[in-house]
Amino acid sequence: MPEAPKLKIRRTLVVLFILSLLSVGAYAVETPSAFLFALIPLAYTIPAFIWLDRLEPEPRAMRWNAFLWGGGISVLVGGLANEFTDASFGTTAALVISAPVAEEIMKTLGILGAAKRNQIDSPLDGVVYAGYVGLGFAMVENIIYFSQAIADDDLGLVFVMRGLFSPFAHPFFTLWVGLAIGTAVRRGRSPRFAAMRGILLAMALHASWNASGVNGFFALFLLGHIVLFVIVVRRLRRMRREEIELVRSRLQQLAFSHNLSPVELDAYGDLRATRRLRQGLPRKDRPAFDERRVMITKIALREQQA
Repeated sequence: MPEAPKLKIRRTLVVLFILSLLSVGAYAVETPSAFLFALIPLAYTIPAFIWLDRLEPEPRAMRWNAFLWGGGISVLVGGLANEFTDASFGTTAALVISAPVAEEIMKTLGILGAAKRNQIDSPLDGVVYAGYVGLGFAMVENIIYFSQAIADDDLGLVFVMRGLFSPFAHPFFTLWVGLAIGTAVRRGRSPRFAAMRGILLAMALHASWNASGVNGFFALFLLGHIVLFVIVVRRLRRMRREEIELVRSRLQQLAFSHNLSPVELDAYGDLRATRRLRQGLPRKDRPAFDERRVMITKIALREQQA
């Protein structure tokens, strides 16, 4: 198996992320604590995607790139589009039309970037990248909302609504694009064409969520989003379980061609056994262990697709 090119955090994305923070910092110059409050939801949202990604963890650099894309160029372009729409057609148009269209297009480009670098092998991979892009966007956007809430002495309610009640909103909108792209890659089809289908649903969900507060149909739209979110979470758990079972079923066939030891046969595909085996290794040997396990997992999944 040829050695994969080393993946790095892209400097351009870091620069754009810093510019994005500086741009929203204009709103929070007198409320610097808004930056801290915007970080809090990451403590319980990122672990959800780490859990989802445990079988075949995506490269750390690529996860950072996805997060930086969401919080950097996506926020900058989306913000410009929203400000132009707001000034030209009003706040409602910016919320219901500009925000869903511009923001979801930009987030989709971040997922396609991962697909272009051959980092998406399955629907779950697509969801993981959509999650990190969405969380990056949400974190930077929350700085603006929390800053305004602090200034209005209304932080408690706004934090509950955005930080506790709907911290997965942006990943939830965008995961449909990730699912579509991941499914297309698995089937050997064009991820770009698939993204066009997924983004329509992402835009519709985003627009309906924003419209709920504008038109007074909050309870109705909220119920629909909650039901769909629960269905999606259950489906993602099932997909994760199916991938684990698939890897275990393929190990015996891969044992000879990839010289798998009895210990590896027992551990790979069983996340708890893998964790125990890894913890028993010297720290210096763990990176090589992780690399081999992920390689075998990728081979098992890819050969099944073929």
